[in-house]
Amino acid sequence: MIAATPAATNSSSSYNSNDLRRTIFAWTLLIAFVAFIYATLGSLPAARDWLELHYGKGIFATVTYLGAGFGVAWVLAYLIFRKKERRLVPYLSLVFIGLFLRHAMQNWITIPVEQVHFIEYGGVGFLSYHALKHHLRGWGLIAAAFLLSYLFGTIDETLQGNIPVRVGAQQDMYWNGLAAAMGLWVVVMSLRPVQIKSKSGHREATVSLTIIALCLPVQGYFNLDVAQFGHLINDPERLVTFRSRSAPEELQTYDDKLDDFKKLSAQLGRVRMVELLPQVHDRTHEEALVHIFRRGYHNRLGHNFIVFKEDLIIDGYFHQFVESTMFDYPRERSSQLSEALADTAAWPYESPVAEHLITKFSSAQMWLVIAMLEAGILAAIVRIKRKIPSSPLRKRGP
Repeated sequence: MIAATPAATNSSSSYNSNDLRRTIFAWTLLIAFVAFIYATLGSLPAARDWLELHYGKGIFATVTYLGAGFGVAWVLAYLIFRKKERRLVPYLSLVFIGLFLRHAMQNWITIPVEQVHFIEYGGVGFLSYHALKHHLRGWGLIAAAFLLSYLFGTIDETLQGNIPVRVGAQQDMYWNGLAAAMGLWVVVMSLRPVQIKSKSGHREATVSLTIIALCLPVQGYFNLDVAQFGHLINDPERLVTFRSRSAPEELQTYDDKLDDFKKLSAQLGRVRMVELLPQVHDRTHEEALVHIFRRGYHNRLGHNFIVFKEDLIIDGYFHQFVESTMFDYPRERSSQLSEALADTAAWPYESPVAEHLITKFSSAQMWLVIAMLEAGILAAIVRIKRKIPSSPLRKRGP
């Protein structure tokens, strides 16, 4: 037996120590960045208002684009000066991401606060890869980084659903996932790390399945507490469809703290909706307020069809909320709108108010499916971890 030389032992120890430090740093950076995103969820709208008050309306968008440009510039500098990349594809992929980001922010994600969020989750995808690359390899590493980013985004939207000045939405989870995928695109196409050239194995599959298992209860809680379950109300007489947490007969007989609602709704037009919604008594008050706001907003824009249909919903199901107030449209107004619309008045209409409500299945059905999926994932992980016996060698012929 040959003893290891002191030099070899010291070199190995130094390598392990450096690798551990890099791993700890990568995870610390990821967790700190995600914690920063979570911590600023409630203060970001106030920061936007302060910037726009002192520096003008366009300043927040400018800062957002500068943040995205800084990220692209950092990758570009790394390619040129550190990696000394000479191939064209890594640079073209950066151009593609820049154009795609510009298109997404101009056409899909137009709310400034959500644009900041979109850029942040590009960074989450990037940092998730750098944390997991110390443990995983191959395309399984990329898949796990994407799933981890999506998990962070799911928790993010659940937190937003419980912050008065923010709104948690299922669609925003998908936007967060898309942003993370863009960050990982930069990793794969521009940085082209050696880790993804290796073959993925059981460890990558186990980690990905574990992250999915963590996503499921978070999604379930989001559905229960933020999106919530409700009723799809289809009124064939009025030719309107809308969603509510209450059944039709419950809406029509609701009478809880209506005087408080009327005092609050009197501020519509003078106070922003984002400031009024946290003051509502319950979700039914919120639904009524949003229907009234939507009718008034489209009335100012001259969208008579939406005004007419929203008025039918309010008159049929939320009339007690507007009775004896300025929002109680006289029936003559409704008749005038119907005559002005002519045949268009008979078109069906589906209101987007409370469209996030889940109406196709119940909470019990959801938790049953989640339990079944969790059991399947657990069985798959056990199967992966179980040692597969090697097949016996075939006997060679003479």
